[in-house]
Amino acid sequence: MRELFVTLPDDPPPLPPGYLDTVLTRGRRAVRRQRVATAAAATIVVLLLAVLVLPGVPLPGQTAASSAKPSLPDRFAGYSMLTSTVAKAPPGRAIALYGYGNGETFNMFQPLVVGADGDTYRRVDAMEERGGPSTLLAPDGTRVLLGDDRGATRDLILVDLTTGKRRSIPLGDPVGVRLLAWSPDGRHVAYSAAPIHHYDEYESVDGEVARTGTLRLLDLSTGRSTEVPAIKPAWTAAFAPDSRRLAVQVGQTAHLIDLDGSEYGTVPIQDRRELAADVGWSPDGTFLATVPWISEGPSNGGDTHHTFLYELGDVEFVPLADAGAPPTGVRGVARLLGWRSASSVLVAVFNDAGHAALVEVQLDTGTRQTLSRFDTGSTCELGMQHCQITDLHLATGLLPDLTVRSAGRPQRGPWPLLLDAVIAAVVLGAAFLVWRRTRP
Repeated sequence: MRELFVTLPDDPPPLPPGYLDTVLTRGRRAVRRQRVATAAAATIVVLLLAVLVLPGVPLPGQTAASSAKPSLPDRFAGYSMLTSTVAKAPPGRAIALYGYGNGETFNMFQPLVVGADGDTYRRVDAMEERGGPSTLLAPDGTRVLLGDDRGATRDLILVDLTTGKRRSIPLGDPVGVRLLAWSPDGRHVAYSAAPIHHYDEYESVDGEVARTGTLRLLDLSTGRSTEVPAIKPAWTAAFAPDSRRLAVQVGQTAHLIDLDGSEYGTVPIQDRRELAADVGWSPDGTFLATVPWISEGPSNGGDTHHTFLYELGDVEFVPLADAGAPPTGVRGVARLLGWRSASSVLVAVFNDAGHAALVEVQLDTGTRQTLSRFDTGSTCELGMQHCQITDLHLATGLLPDLTVRSAGRPQRGPWPLLLDAVIAAVVLGAAFLVWRRTRP
């Protein structure tokens, strides 16, 4: 090695002109490129965390804050497989509860609630777990009560939409349950219950109980149910506006009873008609609203709670004792959904093209105003089928103060964890490739 260095000239050869400046320029450029790549990769990671991780953190402030007045979107959002659940991201109070989707090829129906204070959409996962059972939405829109369509059950489930928490309400021995009506003050629920000995998986619990069920009155404040043996089979029911009385249809008669089960009167119901479920008592207490039989009527039962908006009927009014002449009936109605006032009702309708809408009808003049529309286009079953609406409920206690808002971008909550993981892997992989390609 020493001999090798001895052979080197004492003076090294001169560098080419501008060589040092060129080396320094290239070095600075490589350092800048590496810094930009590192910053870009870090930015991608931060954005990834902001978009995917933060929405999935269950913060208390994520529920929609109650506004001064509840509102209904002028257009319901279309179908999406990315809608989160009530348990993962509580939506706050809801204005509507309904089933949405199609089952022509395979079942892709979703039980959804829609926010009363914003464009929040959530799947009611408790309903999915229990087979899409008989369900009611609380008058104030804050809770959902559901039975079990998988067979006899020992409890009802009360879902709090503001917290996502569930409360089990014991029923005693296993029974099939059909929910009928929720009192305006939110305290009591009327339901029908019956033992199920030979349950057919192709027939709903709702239809089975409709033929044999006995009326029960549930006090939600205590969780205790009181059976009313004389009211059997209980077909439909509606509470009076004072929440202390209710009408329950057995056969073609509406029995008027108090909360202790004492009967104080009856009202005949026209043949092949029934008391409008849950909303059949007018706000001024003077009339009962009736609609054509759903399914096969109170004698034969049927799959009653999965009511599709596919057949138009009418609403007729039956006066109670000492009431004046009833209002003129309403024609072309798929479902009576509630009352804005004693002279105004909200109904579901659809046209020849199958497009569904929510309409307010003035009973004294017959004037109609469309408040909202549903998307029934071919977006269900991966774009192969039209969407259908079933088992539609509105938060009846919010209707008198209801306003209509312009629908914004649907807020569906955090994405499914698996999809988050796939997107995260793709984005991080892209960031790594950018970093590698820009390394000096």
